[in-house]
Amino acid sequence: MYHLAKNLFIEVKKHAREAFPEECCGFILYDVDKDVEVVRRMTNVATARHEVDPVTFPRDGSDGYIMDEKELLGVSEEIDSQDFELRAIYHSHPNGRAYFSKEDEARAKMFDEPIYPEAVYIVVGVDDNSITGMSGHLWNEDRLEYEELRVVPS
Repeated sequence: MYHLAKNLFIEVKKHAREAFPEECCGFILYDVDKDVEVVRRMTNVATARHEVDPVTFPRDGSDGYIMDEKELLGVSEEIDSQDFELRAIYHSHPNGRAYFSKEDEARAKMFDEPIYPEAVYIVVGVDDNSITGMSGHLWNEDRLEYEELRVVPS
């Protein structure tokens, strides 16, 4: 089970609803100085990349996400400076299903190894009416696979 502060739980769901019918994406970081977790919304540039080059970027924002590189660099610098710690990476599925797809798993790995084994990957299911679910996924080193966790507000 993954406990997410209620305000963050609400913020992630709000981001998913606002981004619909496209996927949202972002991070949950721990602010070391303030001793609090925060949401870092990222801009999904998948549609913009797809429109310019559909061969290289076959997916648009309706079925994929690409985090804006400048924003991603900013988060990476915050983590590298040790002012923030990575807790979770989230995105939504605008098809209404909160599951860790094969594409999600592939993007979470490099050379069959998890890129961020300590991070929980959160997927929010959203449709045109509501949030349909939320699931968490964490790397299990013993089983060498991502295991599903229930995400609950605390």
